[in-house]
Amino acid sequence: MRNAKTFIISFLVCISLSAFSQDFTKVDSIITAEIQQKNIAGGVAFIYHNNRVVLNKAYGYADIARQQPMQTNSIFRIASQTKAIVSIAFLQLVEKNKIALDDPIEKYIPAFSKQKVAIPEKDSFQLVDKIRSVTIRDLLTHTSGISSVDEYPKFKRLYEQYQLHQPLNNGYASLKEEVDQIAAMPLVHQPGARFSYGLSTNVIGRLIEIISGLPLDQYLVKNIFLPLQMRDTYFYLPADKKDRLVKVYMKINKDSLAEVDPSLYPINYPLQTNKHYFSAIGGLVSTTHDYALFLECLLNKGISQEGKQIIGSAILAQFWTNQLGDKTFVFGGVKSLNNFGLGVGLTTQAGQIINNASEGSFFWGGAFNTAYMVDKKRNLITLFYFQRVPFVLPPLLSKLEKTAIQIVDEANGKN
Repeated sequence: MRNAKTFIISFLVCISLSAFSQDFTKVDSIITAEIQQKNIAGGVAFIYHNNRVVLNKAYGYADIARQQPMQTNSIFRIASQTKAIVSIAFLQLVEKNKIALDDPIEKYIPAFSKQKVAIPEKDSFQLVDKIRSVTIRDLLTHTSGISSVDEYPKFKRLYEQYQLHQPLNNGYASLKEEVDQIAAMPLVHQPGARFSYGLSTNVIGRLIEIISGLPLDQYLVKNIFLPLQMRDTYFYLPADKKDRLVKVYMKINKDSLAEVDPSLYPINYPLQTNKHYFSAIGGLVSTTHDYALFLECLLNKGISQEGKQIIGSAILAQFWTNQLGDKTFVFGGVKSLNNFGLGVGLTTQAGQIINNASEGSFFWGGAFNTAYMVDKKRNLITLFYFQRVPFVLPPLLSKLEKTAIQIVDEANGKN
């Protein structure tokens, strides 16, 4: 018995020493070099491995002009990372049998029943009937044909006609107003024909409002943010937290960054007041700590740190299961090596070459150069947050993820 106890104690000590032996100076060096090369002003790195935080560190400046150092609780525009939160919020309603994944959207928003499909024809468009209805699953997998002007420049005139071409906050008073316009505009391809990233998640956000009877922000607070104690995640920041919002920069030459002019690019949307438009595709701001709480819950089969079941494991299994068959997702016109679940990218065997994540890992990022990755097999979460335009840092983000994976593998004796 004594030998058994000694073995268990030694084993636990080894695990503890292994966790503390992880040396993340390579991550520090990569981010510091990017700051020195004036590619970024600063950022935050957050790594969670085997049920504990192993790195939580801020680098550089949140505001260069004020010489305000970046903090681990600095608030970032997470843009399209909003989609995973909204997708999980919606899947809560699916789990409660309030709506089904293969329901047609006109069952809940009748205006979609009249929607046509636009086919480019010389200098105009020919409108044809849909071969089938757009389903909820189509929306979550971005195969609906409701895309964006960035993905389909040849439809620019059409997006402008329906006032759906503006980035971030489209100027609508509410999601209802915007989704009514989405329903009026023709699809850019037949439902299910291909992956086309864009406005689909705003329809998901509106469906949450219709089914729950709550504005999207209130639903997320009640069902995601409060249960997970995500205290710094908002569509619009309260006055006492506005000073923590990180400035957005762009590189103007080899040796300098410039703060983005809000009059030229609408980056100050989180600072607006008395707004009732909640962008489900990309309107949230958050911290690495808050978003990690969300990801930890998913990694822990939908259970929060306090033991609350936020979402069930059965519906989570669909969330991170490939929904595209033998297709991959397409982003910015570029075909990916990976595929897609119900709101997140999924690492394929071929896609492992990007960052060495395990097959089946899920991930995504935001337009201001933030990214998360969850490697379920390694029990690993990484978050790397920067604020830079345009979206030019994916190689850096992938390099940091790859480095983090290498470090935890080496600490666990996997070379």
